[in-house]
Amino acid sequence: MNPGPTEFVLAAPVADPPAVVWSNLDMPAIKAALLETGVWAPADQQAGLTALVKQAAENGDNLHVVVLEQSYPKFTAYRDIATEIQSQVGGTVLVFGPSGNGTASDEFSRVELEDSANDISKGANATQAATQMYNKAIDPNVDWTGVTIGLIVVVVIGAVLARVMMKRRRGADVAEPDGGRSAAGATAQTSEPIADTEAEGGADEQS
Repeated sequence: MNPGPTEFVLAAPVADPPAVVWSNLDMPAIKAALLETGVWAPADQQAGLTALVKQAAENGDNLHVVVLEQSYPKFTAYRDIATEIQSQVGGTVLVFGPSGNGTASDEFSRVELEDSANDISKGANATQAATQMYNKAIDPNVDWTGVTIGLIVVVVIGAVLARVMMKRRRGADVAEPDGGRSAAGATAQTSEPIADTEAEGGADEQS
C-alpha cells in the first residue's frame, strides 16, 4: 500500500517586532534631546515640561517626557516606545501621543505608573498629564498601620485621663460634706463652754 498524503503544518508568521510599528521616529534625535533637556515635545509645551523635569531633578528623579504627534493603532505602541527609550536614557520616561500614553521606569514600579496614569484629568494636555502623573507617582503612601496605632494610643490615653479626672471629682465630692459637718461640730463644741461660763457669771452676780 502506498502511504497516505503527507501533511505539513506551517507555523504562523512571526509578528513584526515593536520597533517596526514606530520605525518612522527619529530615535537618535529623541535620545539626544532627552539627554540634553529631558524633553522632546512641540515648542508650545517645552517650557512647562522642562520646568517639570527640573522639579523632578531637584527631588532626585531622572524624568524624561516625550510628546509625539504620531498616532498608532496598537494601544501598547507608546509603552513599547517608552521602554525602548528608557533602556537608552534610564530613569523614568513618559510618552504621550494622540491615541494614548506609555511609561517605563527604573525608579517607580509598574503599579505606581499605572495608578498615576489612571488619575489623568479628562482633556488634559501633555504638560498637565505629565505633571499629574509625576505628582501622583511621588505621592508618599500613607502608613495606615502607624496611623491606626497612633489612634489607639490617643484613645487609651484619653480614657486613662478621663478615669483619673472622674476619681478626683468623686474624692472631692465625698470630702466636702464631711469637712462641713466637722467644722460645724467643732463650732458647736466651742460655743457650749462659753454659754456655761456666761450662765455661771450671771448666777454669781445675782447672789
